[in-house]
Amino acid sequence: MSKYGFVVVHVPHASTNIPEEYKNSILLSDAQLWREVCRMTDAFCEELYNAPDFPVQIVSTHSRFVCDVERFRDDKLESQSKFGQGLMYTRTSFGRRLRKYDETLREKILHEVYDPHHERLNKAVEDALDLYDKCLIIDGHSFPSLTLAKPLGIFNRPDFDIGTDSYHTPDALRDVLCNKVRELGYSVKVNTPFGGAITPMKYYQNDKRVVSVMIETNRRLYMNSSNMTKSDNFDKAMETCHALMRCAAEWVHRE
Repeated sequence: MSKYGFVVVHVPHASTNIPEEYKNSILLSDAQLWREVCRMTDAFCEELYNAPDFPVQIVSTHSRFVCDVERFRDDKLESQSKFGQGLMYTRTSFGRRLRKYDETLREKILHEVYDPHHERLNKAVEDALDLYDKCLIIDGHSFPSLTLAKPLGIFNRPDFDIGTDSYHTPDALRDVLCNKVRELGYSVKVNTPFGGAITPMKYYQNDKRVVSVMIETNRRLYMNSSNMTKSDNFDKAMETCHALMRCAAEWVHRE
């Protein structure tokens, strides 16, 4: 049994997989779509957060341009849906039309992508609670060094962003992680440029045994965003992410 078997590593936005059956609905040219994929994909995060001590990893199998599995299932609950970026995107990062809204397509995405992903996540959390009576979800992301569009953030972006939830992220865990980032020689902000941390709806706001925190890595630390390739600093950035994961897991383990 792994020491960190109570941890579920969740990586929702690393895939570039857009099957033809979903790509057919996209109105952009291949070149335009690739630029969007480069902007919006958390490239290589399935590797950045793949630490050997953490056996449970839930990685989305599809690009967020097929389905954003971190959005609420109900668009009425999802703040980004008003910008055309609910679980099925209809707008690009700059507000350009990506696809027409299609209820039939949305139902297909729910059935084939969204619901199966959340079933896997729910099962992983349930298993951790059954075995350990606690679960830590580490939500692994990256973010661009410069803002994609004015409403989305700032220009002075940190090396790492620690995303928190008011119910599922203890203040002490947030502070321990921020201190660890600084100890490793990097800058950090909380919920900047993006905030929050995923928790399955079954446990959301009602089960303190489920702890959730988001770790976001600035892409300038590990990749070349212009062509979506790893930089020479990739291994160093990966080791730093693993150190932060262990820091979070050790804190929860002691509690």
